[in-house]
Amino acid sequence: MTGNNKYIIIGAEVDQAEAFLHDDGNITDKKGADGVPLNVEFIGRLMVELSQRGRSGVPKAELDALEERIRRALVVQDFSTQSGGAALTEAERQQILDGTTVRIEFETRRRGRKKPDRNTRILVVPSDETLAITDALLGAQGHADGFRPPLSYELDRALMLASMKTEILEMVREFAGENHPDWTSALQSALEDHMEKAIASRSRFKDGAGQPAKDVKNEIMSSPRRAFHRSVGIYATNMCR
Repeated sequence: MTGNNKYIIIGAEVDQAEAFLHDDGNITDKKGADGVPLNVEFIGRLMVELSQRGRSGVPKAELDALEERIRRALVVQDFSTQSGGAALTEAERQQILDGTTVRIEFETRRRGRKKPDRNTRILVVPSDETLAITDALLGAQGHADGFRPPLSYELDRALMLASMKTEILEMVREFAGENHPDWTSALQSALEDHMEKAIASRSRFKDGAGQPAKDVKNEIMSSPRRAFHRSVGIYATNMCR
């Protein structure tokens, strides 16, 4: 591996965990019966918990163990081929992760009785090229109508579509008020029914037989809290590149 490889280090998507935390505290690459996937949902859930506990509520030994768990929840995303280089091998990706250090920092809020509260906010600036790669790609595209945020994974698109169902159907119903001469109430009802079914279909992940899959993505689709934990983990690990 040369020093010219372009890559970023991000949290593993919910269905792409490469390490699992077991009840005895060990981390392995096998899920087994008790393995908890180390991914962005895990990271987000942990951040919510740590935010509630605060720095004083987390002993040093525990903090060290948590940092290692987060490190094992990271993956390397390779951009080398986009600049004409050779793709990273699995061994090279692992070498990068082995040489990666994770440090958990706590923001603080000191309540003032007679004076204003004192807050410390920490802005984490990513290492070189973590944001520059996408910035350059978007800059080369020029002007366009609308923008799909960098946080646009397959699951995010489905979550957004499902959340906008009411708004989309309302726009469809507005067409009835246009009084188009060739439009009928039967066609309007058929269109609304089609759109509702289409949104529902696109808001579920399917297996090879076209049936709703029994996987973590569909579980998150129906759990706002788990979706929130995932989004916290995504933003924390700069997946919103």
